[in-house]
Amino acid sequence: MTDPLATPFQVTTPAQAEALLDFTYGARLLEKFMEPSTPSQAAHALAEPANRVAYHVRKLLQSGLLRVAGRQGKRVLYQTAAQTFHVPRALVRLDEPLTLIEPVMREITSAYAHAVLGWQLRQDSSVPAGDAAHLAVSLGPPGPHPTADPPAGVYAPAMRLRSVRVTPEQYQQAQAALDRILTELESSQASPSAHMTTFVVMTFPGRLHDT
Repeated sequence: MTDPLATPFQVTTPAQAEALLDFTYGARLLEKFMEPSTPSQAAHALAEPANRVAYHVRKLLQSGLLRVAGRQGKRVLYQTAAQTFHVPRALVRLDEPLTLIEPVMREITSAYAHAVLGWQLRQDSSVPAGDAAHLAVSLGPPGPHPTADPPAGVYAPAMRLRSVRVTPEQYQQAQAALDRILTELESSQASPSAHMTTFVVMTFPGRLHDT
């Protein structure tokens, strides 16, 4: 029997391309419907509000990227229309990359800034006056060990930026290692004291200010 997900889905409209390439509720959400699932199950898997996920499920359904796959009692089951989606270059506007990446980078920047502010407020309330009244900027190597010391405080926001010379093989190995760490964390049994956290891993050739 032919797997219905095996046939690539041909994206034909701007609305389909926009829905698929939505960083938060596009392909990331469709992945939760590789097997028939309900919106509430997808919301639980993503740790997202159920009403918000349900809204985006409706958008994916209306665009044809998601289809009805049956019922589970009174609840409707949905499944992705395919495992692979082909998007014409004309709909992606690859010559204007900011149209793809800018919205999610703006969302990431805002979330990170709020996390920094929240961390600073926690620090101010948990240490004697004056002890956290400054920001320490240290130059040189990150410490006696090859890796940087973990930031101080519970769930302290952290940003690492490194430009290093690597071979193509090392580049792939580093990407795989980072992904493996995050996959292990995602699949580990969470303890009652665990909090949802976000890791953003970006890699690209060249330096930050290369043109």
